[in-house]
Amino acid sequence: MSDPLSWPPDEAVIQAIHDRYQREIVEGLNLCPFARRSREQGRVHRPVFAATNAHDPTPLEVAQQLGELVHTNRDAEIVLLTFPIPPGHAWHRPPAFERFLTALRAEWSKLPPPREFYMVSFHPRLEVPPDRSLTADSLVSVLRRSPDPVIQCVDAELLDRVRKQAQQTGRERMLRELEQQDPALAALFARSISADPELSGDIARQNFAAHGRGEAHAALERAIAALLLERDRVYGVSED
Repeated sequence: MSDPLSWPPDEAVIQAIHDRYQREIVEGLNLCPFARRSREQGRVHRPVFAATNAHDPTPLEVAQQLGELVHTNRDAEIVLLTFPIPPGHAWHRPPAFERFLTALRAEWSKLPPPREFYMVSFHPRLEVPPDRSLTADSLVSVLRRSPDPVIQCVDAELLDRVRKQAQQTGRERMLRELEQQDPALAALFARSISADPELSGDIARQNFAAHGRGEAHAALERAIAALLLERDRVYGVSED
């Protein structure tokens, strides 16, 4: 168990371990199609809200600080609200942190935000339910094992741009295949309105194909487990 007087860790330590997660896991394993570009362009921000056993950041406080951040940084595309928590904290249980996310969404909706964000939670203790097999959808729980609880806020306009790019890429690929099989059908398809695929579903399927089976999946699990152990070491904490 950590010394309560040493909590929270220095912010530089927190940022460093999350930088490793970003570069080694998210970018290194190509889990997100726009993460590297956004970071390299300086459009990723990671404000830290360290919780203690005496005080937690409130949903209103976090919503207000998010609003200030995106007002100051108008080109922000991804904001990673990061919540280091000490041993024994209630947010060690993913459902408890998910309830905080629900409350944050409600507070954010009351503010006059400059633009819309999609918010999802990441958590070190996410896991595939024991009664579910590993699928493209359930693998998401593994991929979202971040060093600390995190709420990822992605600019809606960015997602719309990526979705349109994916839509166009998929449409062009299908046209090439149809032209090889049936030029008349390809011409008909070219004049049709294509359906809008769900970007998150496309990403999930690609990640499952790359990391959902065999040694590739085992390597993913090892990489995440090693990073979580390193988090405990540099934070100076241990779990009972």
